Amino acid sequence: MRSVVLNKDMNNNFKKYFIYTILLFTIFVLIYIISIVHTLSKQDSGFTYRAWTWTEYYIFCLALIVIYKKFKWLSLRYIALGILLSGISYFSFIQQTDIFTVVINSIVTFVAFLGGSLLSGGSNRNKSLLILQKYKSLFKSFLIGLIVALPFALINYIYFRLTLGEAEWTNIFSAGFLALAPGISEEIIFRFFTMNFIFYLLEGKVERKYSVIISFFFGIVPHSLIHFPELWIHNIPGALFMLISTSFLFGLPMAFLQYKRNLETAITFHWFIDFIRFFGGY
Repeated sequence: MRSVVLNKDMNNNFKKYFIYTILLFTIFVLIYIISIVHTLSKQDSGFTYRAWTWTEYYIFCLALIVIYKKFKWLSLRYIALGILLSGISYFSFIQQTDIFTVVINSIVTFVAFLGGSLLSGGSNRNKSLLILQKYKSLFKSFLIGLIVALPFALINYIYFRLTLGEAEWTNIFSAGFLALAPGISEEIIFRFFTMNFIFYLLEGKVERKYSVIISFFFGIVPHSLIHFPELWIHNIPGALFMLISTSFLFGLPMAFLQYKRNLETAITFHWFIDFIRFFGGY
């Protein structure tokens, strides 16, 4: 009898918190659609910029809520590491775009890192070696990230070469430095914090397998979508293809590496893919 009651409570919790996750995703979709409509009204080419930055604002707000709720567990070490990572991202990103965009991205990266770190303490969470102070494991994670990323980086490079044509190779050191920004900031904002937030929201409320599936969804789909918002206007089949292909070829491996390994392995994976693309001139 007791097991029946527990199962009933679990089912009720699943429905309740599944609705919460639907609400969170619905807010993202609304932000995404409004960014497209607003860009159309502006008649400029800022589709990706607005979809991306507005999504970052959304995640920033969620991270602030987490920091507020868990402020007493916020340590100076978290803050120092957040400054370090967002600082590296800042100096890399400033080579590519305007100061306002870079500052906003760095602030969001910093806040998302703090929020993700505060939520990383549970057993079913994305971890960071820096937070765990397992510094000796960093090199191993770096190597694993490189090895796993190699075939995906080649696929990505071939795609750009086929679609954009041949390009001139760039400076290898410059390419490596420029790739730090997306590797660090995107993995922190769109997966380290976002996935841990979903894990935290669903912890003890739904079965673990469902929380993993939902967390992976949030760590993959929104990040893929903000890369090509304008494609939904001109080519819906193409947008669907891009969503599926980028989700499975890039988003899923990065989310998997964060969940099964750690943040640093996923950063390395992401960094190497962009490094090869930048080095190849794209």
